[in-house]
Amino acid sequence: MSNLNNTVKKDDLDELTAMLQLLDEPEKLASEAVVGDEIDDLLADLNDETIVQVPAVAETVMEAKDGGDLTCVFEELENEHESLKVVDVEIPQVESISTLPEIDSTQGDKPQTDEKKEKHAKESSVAAQPKESKAAKKERAAPKPRFSLNDKGDDFYAAAGLKREVFIEALNSAPVKAKDKISNLLNWFNGGPDISIYTVIALRHLIDTKEASSNSIKLALMSYPEKPYPLSTASTQAGQMMAVFPVTGIATRDGGRLLLNEESPIVRKFIAEYSIG
Repeated sequence: MSNLNNTVKKDDLDELTAMLQLLDEPEKLASEAVVGDEIDDLLADLNDETIVQVPAVAETVMEAKDGGDLTCVFEELENEHESLKVVDVEIPQVESISTLPEIDSTQGDKPQTDEKKEKHAKESSVAAQPKESKAAKKERAAPKPRFSLNDKGDDFYAAAGLKREVFIEALNSAPVKAKDKISNLLNWFNGGPDISIYTVIALRHLIDTKEASSNSIKLALMSYPEKPYPLSTASTQAGQMMAVFPVTGIATRDGGRLLLNEESPIVRKFIAEYSIG
């Protein structure tokens, strides 16, 4: 029974093998037919004007196709026959492209406005101007020469209601601090800066009362509404005023009193400028 089964299986295998072989043959034939058709098509497409006919080409190709290697065929054609004639095709020349105009790199920049140009011109003008030297500035800003009584003539003293010789003698005998106040008072009369607040308070008191003493001037300074001065300051300033007013012709001294000289040009100017009366 086992032998019978083995025989049946062997017969089945033989039949399957035969069937597979039959299936492979049409595929092989079809493949060979396709290769042959492709070669025939290539040969048919060759143009007589571009290639020389070679009788042995077809035969050689057909013999080599069975082996599937066409390399030897092309080598034989290159060695035994002329090369293909290549027809030169004249290619029309393209007209040269005209050179593009150069682009100014500054064209992209935003042009300056008139305001910026004007500002730049002003800065350039200022920079071009020579700088003033320090010496020139110093000379230009130099203070006026210090007021001095030594270079004043008779006309100056006469305008102040004074006699030069009498004034110089009284000035030399006055206290040092009083001399400074006398010089400042005459400088103001000559158009100089204002006199000190102490002189203003004391002279107002003398004009108001027509006479004054050291104690009355002292009290005027200590009771000044805007700034009452202490006793020490008031005493010092009052003592100096008792020497200043007689030397400048503002008052005459009578013992411990000062009598106002209403005709003094200095008194008149003071009344006019300080709005007294």
